[in-house]
Amino acid sequence: MFRTEEMKKLICVLLAALFVFSPWSADAAKKRLPKGTTVWGQVLVDGAPRGGVVVSDGTEIGITDKMGFYYLNSAKREGSVFVSIPSGTEVESNWGMPHFWERLTAPASEAERHDFTLSSVDNTNYTLLAISDIHLANLFDDIWQFKEVFMPRFMEEYEKAREHGPVYCLNCGDSVYDRYWYEYGYSIESFPGTLAEVKFPVPMFHVMGNHDNDGGVAREGDIDFAAAERYRRTMGPTHYSFNIGREHYVVLDNIVYLNSEGRVDTYEGITGKRDHEHYFTREQLEWLAKDLATVQDKSAPLIIAFHSPILRHKGGLTEKQIESRFLREGHSPEEMLNEFTALLKDFPEVHFISGHSHQNMLCYGKDDSSRFPYIGNITEHNISGVCGCWWQTAAHGGNTLAPDGGPAGFEVFPVSGDNIEWYFVSTDDGASEQFRVFDMNSVREYYRTSGAVKAFLKHYDKRTDYSTIEDNLLLINVWAWESKWKISVTENGVELPVKHRKSENPQFTLEYYLPKASWDDNSKSRWPSKYNDAGVKPHYFWAKASSPTSTVVVKVTDSFGREYVQTVQRPKAFGKKMK
Repeated sequence: MFRTEEMKKLICVLLAALFVFSPWSADAAKKRLPKGTTVWGQVLVDGAPRGGVVVSDGTEIGITDKMGFYYLNSAKREGSVFVSIPSGTEVESNWGMPHFWERLTAPASEAERHDFTLSSVDNTNYTLLAISDIHLANLFDDIWQFKEVFMPRFMEEYEKAREHGPVYCLNCGDSVYDRYWYEYGYSIESFPGTLAEVKFPVPMFHVMGNHDNDGGVAREGDIDFAAAERYRRTMGPTHYSFNIGREHYVVLDNIVYLNSEGRVDTYEGITGKRDHEHYFTREQLEWLAKDLATVQDKSAPLIIAFHSPILRHKGGLTEKQIESRFLREGHSPEEMLNEFTALLKDFPEVHFISGHSHQNMLCYGKDDSSRFPYIGNITEHNISGVCGCWWQTAAHGGNTLAPDGGPAGFEVFPVSGDNIEWYFVSTDDGASEQFRVFDMNSVREYYRTSGAVKAFLKHYDKRTDYSTIEDNLLLINVWAWESKWKISVTENGVELPVKHRKSENPQFTLEYYLPKASWDDNSKSRWPSKYNDAGVKPHYFWAKASSPTSTVVVKVTDSFGREYVQTVQRPKAFGKKMK
């Protein structure tokens, strides 16, 4: 026998099914559409109509009625309609492509129907795996490395995370590389196929990056909008929202693609410089205000994802003042930051997740909110790139390193209700290693004896010459360092002074700069001047031991109290594959 509530639910489902699938009722419903409706449909959860669900075309926002119907007076400019997935539900996902959006196909003035079907899930506790800057181009064995090097590490974290609850992925953009879309035959349309080949196991929510634009568009009219059309057709809307557990997520596009007239080199099919600015368009900000107004529980964390970071400590050093990274000619970066963050002031906890820099940079707004009144509630997680330095260091026989000398990898966010933690996972070392220690006596010897390094330094006087450093120094690369972390170095039980100083990573010089300068550009201009930058990065620490053969213990403690300890036997060898 059915209980009363079960019977009511069954009757509701049956009536909804009759209404949805009956040709008569569909026609009748269409005739009763509110005036001006051009996009409409129904949202079902477990087969039953769901009221109160947000549906949008990226400009207008509608909320479903008690029978699950929504109605939008849409100009259809963005070309799609999406459901803002409610908490406690999921949409069907096909190898990393969640079906929360549909392409609009009818003329702008014609009403078209798009329904969304969701299923219930308990995602109060879940894990978000945040990745960025995959940069697939069919170059440097990148597709092989993505499949055979990155994916096994990703799957390792996925299997661990499944014990905590549902798992989701956030991709912060630059899945492909606009420079090579036409030359090597790998464009934005190729990316979903690669995800299918690796059987990507979780829904991946995509952010648009600068390299996800079509650099072959005509340089006329709204270039930014035109350059994003192939992305919108393939990946979906460039700005949208969804909910997981207690958290409301918003995805935005802060890359305004200019593709100005100028240097195109020999890149097949490219029409301009592929240049871009970093800000949110007026249309996005207006939509964002509407979307945030629908969030009923503003005490819960708000998470906003975009490609290019917008908060950064000056010089990357956590003790320095915070700067705005907005970039638009003729506009103030500070004013643009204040305008954007003012929209978020009603949320006590806001997390930005971004990519683009291929570096790990975490910025707590409360560390320095003197010039910006609305950032004290904001933490920005600028995560390193999956590709590291465009997959090239591993292709040259080394580790998979990023431009800051840290490893390629991704960020893991375990979420329990409204409690959010995070840690970085490197592709080569996994989650258990969070720093690398260089015995600088060995580095010094390598620099003194390597003919290739000598040639490199002969041509580049701004690079760091480690052949002249003093005895018994230790260089420690803590790649996910943030202001709440702690570090200690002990030698024979005695704690050594530790200095935080921007430094050049000798391993990255060996794996990237040296081969790029002497081999890859050899046919054009050997030793090009562009590689003479200092190359120093902020997450490096120095200590001085008393002996060249002593054992030192390095301990790093993250902001959640997790400790990472290495016992370093010296002398420790230096080289490309050193860990």
